[in-house]
Amino acid sequence: MKKTERLVFFYDLAIVAESRTFKAPKPISVRKAFELMELVPLEQRIKDMSKGREQLYVSDWKWDGDIISILVNKSDKGMSDPVFTIPKEKKRRTAEKQEQEGQDFSVHIVVQLPQSDLDPALVLIEYCTGLGMFVVQRLFNQILHDAKALAPQDFEQNHPDGAVDDAGKPKKYNVVFKCQFDGHISDDLKYDLDNGKIQSIELITEKEKYTNIDEDGYIQEKCKTLVLTLKDEDKPIKDKFNRMKKVFTKKKDDYSRARIKFKTPTGVDRTVEMDTDDASAQGYVKKEKLDDFEFDLKSSYEKFCDAILGKMKELLVPEA
Repeated sequence: MKKTERLVFFYDLAIVAESRTFKAPKPISVRKAFELMELVPLEQRIKDMSKGREQLYVSDWKWDGDIISILVNKSDKGMSDPVFTIPKEKKRRTAEKQEQEGQDFSVHIVVQLPQSDLDPALVLIEYCTGLGMFVVQRLFNQILHDAKALAPQDFEQNHPDGAVDDAGKPKKYNVVFKCQFDGHISDDLKYDLDNGKIQSIELITEKEKYTNIDEDGYIQEKCKTLVLTLKDEDKPIKDKFNRMKKVFTKKKDDYSRARIKFKTPTGVDRTVEMDTDDASAQGYVKKEKLDDFEFDLKSSYEKFCDAILGKMKELLVPEA
């Protein structure tokens, strides 16, 4: 990536609810989740990773109407010191870190809250190796977890059977809220599947409890797989992607994932895993390139870079 360019990836963000005592707790809206995150002081929005070798932290945060701008950084103590050279002049310089320092990287994130609390939010995340969507998701979930100590009542729900305690008050159970990102489908995936050659399709379901296959339970069934094929040789069609998507939607209650092996139009062998619920595949997330910056961009920022944020916000969906 050039110093005057950035890649931005598109995701939907929803909040899921989990409970150890009840199978179907009620989720909260994305707006409510960020309101809870804001209860945690900015300097405490931090998460240790890799046994303390890496730290994720929020360095800037701004909420303006339905738009939330966030700057997430990662400090990595385990990275080797960068070396700079001028080969023709035989010059070589190492930028040595001090003992407690980590090499720092940052990504800008823009969240567009939905008009309806039932809908997911649109999230744009600047690309950075080692600081992608799954890492951001872990940090957001840590902040939500920390918010529970500040607003415990928001992490409790009335028991669905209407039971009351000895004082006549409704019984409550604890709920955990987590962020769930789903990538927008890239046009590249549809093109590659429609114009490439499908080699195999597997529908996969993970079982909640392992089933014993032998007498003493040493060998267990982990998941079930349904293997499908296409009649490309007999009847090639151009709209394979939508045809497969309809099948995935029909089977989503029985199979949570699909694994597709195919050869792209250029002859490259690929394997992608897709969620049957929305046909998303992490390897084919929609992205846009930001360019034409009038200055070199840094790998890390302490505060927002207004130029990057401005171009990211231009990619947002206009409000109806």
